[in-house]
Amino acid sequence: MGLTRSAIIGIMAWGLMTAMHVRHEIAIGMGIFSAFFVQSIFQANARGVLKHKASSLQNELNIAVHQICDMKRALDVTTKDLKEALDELHRRDAVGSPAARELLARQEEAMSAQKVALARSTDRSFETLESLERMIISQGEQTTRVQEVLSMVLEKLALEPRQNINMRDSVLTQENNSTPSMTEDIISLLG
Repeated sequence: MGLTRSAIIGIMAWGLMTAMHVRHEIAIGMGIFSAFFVQSIFQANARGVLKHKASSLQNELNIAVHQICDMKRALDVTTKDLKEALDELHRRDAVGSPAARELLARQEEAMSAQKVALARSTDRSFETLESLERMIISQGEQTTRVQEVLSMVLEKLALEPRQNINMRDSVLTQENNSTPSMTEDIISLLG
């Protein structure tokens, strides 16, 4: 395309020179010179555009090279850190595994012992609760019996003549400092 343009411009320059009645050799020389001159301008322009593109691509390539170098450094650091971590894990596994297994075994034994102790303690607690319940029932029955006897004694004493008897706070008291006579019925209730 560029050569065709240059040829057309060279032919136009030759035609113009011919129309101006310039000698034929000079007209041909001016046509060829014009074609080469225009072609050199087009090539210089294309060369400038290509240089600009090449410079832009070179800058992008330099940036990409720097990024790749940074990524390589980061990858090297990460690889080194991972290798050290893996070595540490292997070391800890070699050193810590027997101790960890022994600790787990001891903990399992302790949990089994606690389970047995808890079961025994629960059984003892139920036995204690049952005995406390029997004792409370027994005490309740005894208290009821004592209250019945006391109310009968109080009733018998109240029926005896010449006595002034008061009941205060479940305590039998007698005024006039006289001693109540205890009949055989009252004594048999207490006995």
